[in-house]
Amino acid sequence: MAMKVSLFSTGFASWPLERAFQAAARCGYDGVDVGGFRPHAYPPDVLGGVNGGASAILSYVQKYQVPIVSYVPENTGSPHSFVFRERELNDISVEYFKQSVDAAKAIEAPMVMFAINMPGFGIDREYLKRQVVEDLKVISDHAADLGVTVILEPVTPFEGKLCCSSDDVKYFLDEVDNDALQVVLDLACPLTCGEPMSEYWEKMPGAVREIHFIDAEPDCEDHLIPGDGSMDWSRIVNYLRSVDYDGYLALELFSRYGNEPDFAAERGIEVIRGLLGQ
Repeated sequence: MAMKVSLFSTGFASWPLERAFQAAARCGYDGVDVGGFRPHAYPPDVLGGVNGGASAILSYVQKYQVPIVSYVPENTGSPHSFVFRERELNDISVEYFKQSVDAAKAIEAPMVMFAINMPGFGIDREYLKRQVVEDLKVISDHAADLGVTVILEPVTPFEGKLCCSSDDVKYFLDEVDNDALQVVLDLACPLTCGEPMSEYWEKMPGAVREIHFIDAEPDCEDHLIPGDGSMDWSRIVNYLRSVDYDGYLALELFSRYGNEPDFAAERGIEVIRGLLGQ
């Protein structure tokens, strides 16, 4: 089965969500990753009918014939996070994360993505790791009950400390020990952590369910269209074929192309299809 390409709605944060579906359909993307932020798809809005809620989002899927690949709720500290030291704030965050899984189910997204952001100062690392494990257990159990897969994303060392490398990701998968918890690999992470992407397949066979197919530089977390950074793309594509990866390649762009999301979507799919020989 051929690899598919999806478009992150985050690049269209200054437009209504429908604009991302329009761009995906026009440019020939195979799917959309829906950002769970306002005005696009904040979990309480999805479930509460704000801006049409889940029904409006599902109408875009039908209108443009572009499926939702994953749901990506805001979970990097404003106002919810895995790394609050205060128990009450952590408990509030876990309830929000469970609500995010409910929202994913409501919009028929098969996967919901979470990342672990930068913790505050003066907090014991091992304490936080155990807290994250317990949080992920609760969320993964809830997702399993709903038939939704949680995909854990490593972040670059510029964005976090607890879940950046393949060893970090494996730790959380092993400790949670629930098939409902899998992996989304952001290609900026192996580059900035100084390891090959093959570590994810060798340490966690079959766990990578989606890839953020973006370029980067070793000293920065910014996400670039393939070819605009330092990565060896022929090697990356050849490796993915060698391990029979047949999931989605998501174009996740933000700051660099923020004022021209339509152009970035057009150029991105052209470059990626070229790399895949499609």
